Amino acid sequence: MSDFEAALRAQLDRNAELATQRAQAEEEMDRAARERAAADARAVREMAGAQRERHAQLVDALTAAARGLKEAAPEDFVVRLGWTESGEEFIAKVSTRLVEPSRSLLIELDRDDDEVLARWHSDIGNALELWRLLEVDPAVIQQLVLQVADQDQWRHARRPPPFPGASQE
Repeated sequence: MSDFEAALRAQLDRNAELATQRAQAEEEMDRAARERAAADARAVREMAGAQRERHAQLVDALTAAARGLKEAAPEDFVVRLGWTESGEEFIAKVSTRLVEPSRSLLIELDRDDDEVLARWHSDIGNALELWRLLEVDPAVIQQLVLQVADQDQWRHARRPPPFPGASQE
């Protein structure tokens, strides 16, 4: 075999080796992409599960706190609790009766949009706060309901109280 033929054979063998390496690298990249996609899908499922669990915890905490407030002072508070027709949002509205300043607290726990909305409407002003479900724990919900009943806090206030966890201005 001539030098040319030997060099050509060596080059063709090298090309075949490179093609094999490239195919292996592409397969490795595809495998890594599949693993990454599976991990991402698993993380999304875990997050959705955690959000559903937190939503259920918050619904239970809100129901218990609002009903407890109503039972403790039925003449002072109006409590409305319920699910929206779609079943994705649980809404509670707690309003005062016969106390000044008049105030109401609306809390919306939205499972599908991953939101907790709290809104004050009062004679001294309105306020709104929005959190992600996993940013709120049952203690925050309980604090919000307690704020409705805290007449000392409202008596001389010029605006609604800060939301739990909010920075004081």
